[in-house]
Amino acid sequence: MSAVLQITGMPFLSSGSAAPVFKAPKARPAVPARRACAFVFIANLPHLVEAYGLDFAISVSCEVKRRLCASFLTSVQADLACLRDDCFLLWSNDAFANSEPRPQQPASAELEMLLAIVGGEPIHALGMTAMAQLHADWIEMRPPEQLGASEIELTLWTAQPFPDSQENYTDGWRQFYRADMDVAVRVSEALQAERLDLAWRPVVDAYALETTFYRQAHPRFAPRPGQPASLAPEVFMPCLQRLGLVRVFDRLAVRLVLDALRRQPSARMAVSVFAQSARIDHWWASLLSALQSEPSLAARLIVEISDGMEFSNLESVRDFCIRLRSLGCRIAIKGFGAGTGNLTAMQACRPDIVKLEAAFLRRARESDFGRECLRGMLALCAHLASHVVVDGVEREEDMHVASEAGAQWLQGYYLRDAEEAFLPASRTQPLQRSLA
Repeated sequence: MSAVLQITGMPFLSSGSAAPVFKAPKARPAVPARRACAFVFIANLPHLVEAYGLDFAISVSCEVKRRLCASFLTSVQADLACLRDDCFLLWSNDAFANSEPRPQQPASAELEMLLAIVGGEPIHALGMTAMAQLHADWIEMRPPEQLGASEIELTLWTAQPFPDSQENYTDGWRQFYRADMDVAVRVSEALQAERLDLAWRPVVDAYALETTFYRQAHPRFAPRPGQPASLAPEVFMPCLQRLGLVRVFDRLAVRLVLDALRRQPSARMAVSVFAQSARIDHWWASLLSALQSEPSLAARLIVEISDGMEFSNLESVRDFCIRLRSLGCRIAIKGFGAGTGNLTAMQACRPDIVKLEAAFLRRARESDFGRECLRGMLALCAHLASHVVVDGVEREEDMHVASEAGAQWLQGYYLRDAEEAFLPASRTQPLQRSLA
């Protein structure tokens, strides 16, 4: 991929035989003032080259640039620079960041809006469709015409997010990547069509089932007319994780739950986010603003951290949990006991609530050894968090097994039927410039 912004070298000066003529030194030109600038990095462009070819990847780059120009620029020449096909610089201008952004601020509403608008819809080109995985942040830069080669290299290095794992293009990688991307495109199109709503799964007292601790939101897509197969979270969430696109979905799910909390001022609700999404950055600007300005929402919101894969950046997850807890939220660890890094995650997150992996209850239903394991896990979790939830209640027998093992709170499909009418379906709104 070729660089779009070129820096030319200074011409060599030749010396003659004539004696030098000394002149009074000229005043040095004023150093151009640095301006607040956003970099926008297409993190998955190398993957798109590998999976779809160079021509398609360049088309993705051109479409990202077109969307930036259409929504966030008053002058392309003065406000935008393309450092490379995967990296753009966008200077503050009359159409973007009028509030004078501050570099290094952890969450910016302007960048959240940019990420949602530019990266929220699939890109169609050459008969193929894919999603761009975008990364953005603030930086202070000189005007485009004054950038030097070293400054460009430093910006490119800064813009690239730290990869979660080392890439390894094994046999069949291209097919798997394209299959995951096809699912991600379907999810994005369903979000654009406002087909996402929420079901509710209660967490109830093991000894008084009418007592509800909180209700967990379960995002789901309504099936399209004539298309019986629906998108199940168990299918599409692993695809989004592998592509690094789960944050777009998690953000919308959190916004739906905040809307539900506003409609039900006495209810406590939980929303699950993956560890990949659990980091304080610009994707969460509107969430942090809402929780800070509406403390009654924060006091009734429980954020469940679910890894699905291993926690790749415990420091970021820890900072995310600390920030949300400082605003009044409770933190839960979901699926405890399923992964090898759960105790490390517990140390990082310091959760208020631990939700056991459902497999413990299934095994307890089947054998004495399973029941002993469930009792041991409940005793361990009681030392790690204030509240422990046994998940996976699928039949009446499960409630008795869990209660005999010492369960405090229960959750599962068997307990959800009475809760289906708790709230009307909560649908997404189209992606707009407004973050309200």
